[in-house]
Amino acid sequence: MSASRKSGKVFYTLRPSREGLPPFSDIKLPGGTIIRRVDEAIHRKALSNAARALKERLDR
Repeated sequence: MSASRKSGKVFYTLRPSREGLPPFSDIKLPGGTIIRRVDEAIHRKALSNAARALKERLDR
């Protein structure tokens, strides 16, 4: 049986790209909720990669 995970939610927010900042940062709230602030450029690249992978799978 796999290890149980702490219950909680993760919310994502986008922030403007800034040089020198990490690609994402987490803000942990009481109760296990996490707010993850994600760099817009990283988010766009991830969406592009996911769209390309889906298109490749559908074209087969």
